[in-house]
Parts: sequence; structure tokens; C-alpha cells
Amino acid sequence: MDAKVRKKAAPKPFKSPFGYAMPHLSPLYTPPPFEYRDAHSMMIVFESDPKVLARYVPKPLVIDPKATMFAQISRFFTAGFGSYHEILLAAHAHFQGRPVNYSLSLILDNDIAICGGREIWGFPKKLGRVTLSDKDGVMSGTVERGGLPLVRGAMQIGDICSPGELAGSAEYVQLKMIPSVRNGAPPEVMQLASTTLRNVVMKDVFKGPATLEFFPSPVDRFCDIPIARVIGGYLYRADFTLEDGEVIHDYLTA
Repeated sequence: MDAKVRKKAAPKPFKSPFGYAMPHLSPLYTPPPFEYRDAHSMMIVFESDPKVLARYVPKPLVIDPKATMFAQISRFFTAGFGSYHEILLAAHAHFQGRPVNYSLSLILDNDIAICGGREIWGFPKKLGRVTLSDKDGVMSGTVERGGLPLVRGAMQIGDICSPGELAGSAEYVQLKMIPSVRNGAPPEVMQLASTTLRNVVMKDVFKGPATLEFFPSPVDRFCDIPIARVIGGYLYRADFTLEDGEVIHDYLTA
């Protein structure tokens, strides 16, 4: 075969002499993929203010004209990260014409999932207290950090519905940013990172009317996002795989 048309060999996977994650003595997490099983989630969909949301969703992402968002409170179990509760606040957006979910903030109660989520995919995660409970036909969730309530959501466990009613993008995009060790220098990393949930199996999807409240805090600014209209709530169980991600935009080289 002519050398000019010879295919290049695929690069060998990088193998670090220090293991996959810090600390070298006892790495906090293992490489993906992570298999999630029987995740319980309450998703409350709402509309916000496009002018406000545009300040928090970075270009080249394009926000939904109605500033559609969702707050999802979940109870997860997975090998590698273990079990934890989490809230995800995300906005519907588009990247190069395709729908994505932009992650604005996550709060959860598991240090392994916090560090792994931040360091691998760039999910903006913080430590806090999250609850998800079912009582009197109402599913409710709360979020607290710093001794202050941040989020309270609830929905009636109403009619069972087709998973298609909850259909949306399985791609999540985050602003992954790692500061430089030198103050005043450009960040070491500043990019939009994307990951798509795979092998998603939706089970037992319910829908119903919902309420959502954000409370003030001097640190965690959920209440800076207006809740113009609550569209409704969904309660579901799901299995999925959290795999590798990819960089879709690098601000340092663009």
C-alpha cells in the first residue's frame, strides 16, 4: 500500500503512572462508564426569563426562546459513585442546531460524585443536603446548603403517562473551568464539555401538577433565576449509562 494513503494507527490510550484520579495513594473514583440503575427522579419543568437566563448560559449555546428549564431532584445508585441525592438545575438550549441541556447548578450529598462530576465532565457540583420523599400522594423534594433552604419542589403523583411525553435531549453540556495555579493567569481549562446519557430505559413515568420555589442565599443564587410559570411535574424511574464526554467548544483556543 502507498505510504501516502496508509491509514494512521489509532493512538494508544494514555496510561498515567499516577493512576486515574487523585490522590495517588487512594484514588477517589474510577474511570467511566458508570451504570445507574433504578434512579428515582422528580422533574419539574418551568419557564423563566430569557433576558436573565441569557446571562448564565454561555455562547455559542442558544437558549430556548421561552427560557424553558427544569429542576430535577433524584435518588441515584451506581457502582463507583455509590448512592446519593442530587438536584440538577438545567436550561433547554441548542448547540449548532441540536437540542441540549445546559447544567447551571447541581447540589448533592456524595463527595465521590461531586469530585468525579466536576473533574471529568465539568458538572458544576456542590455539597449540600437533598431529600426526596413520597407522602399522601405527593412527591416532594428539598435542597439545603449552609443551613439555608434553597429549593422546595412538589408534584401530585397523578396519571401514568408514556415515556414519550418526557422525551427530550439526553445530551448535557457544562462549562468546565479549572483556574490556573497563578492568580491572574488564564484558567488552565475553559471549555464546553458534553456528555450524552446512553442506554436510557424509562420506567413508570407519572405526571401531575407541580409547585417550585427558590429561596434566597448569599452564596447559592438559585433565587436569581425567575420562575415565570410552572408547566408541570414528572416522576419516573430510569436506568442509564454515564459515559465519556467530549469537548464541543474550547474558549482558550477559539
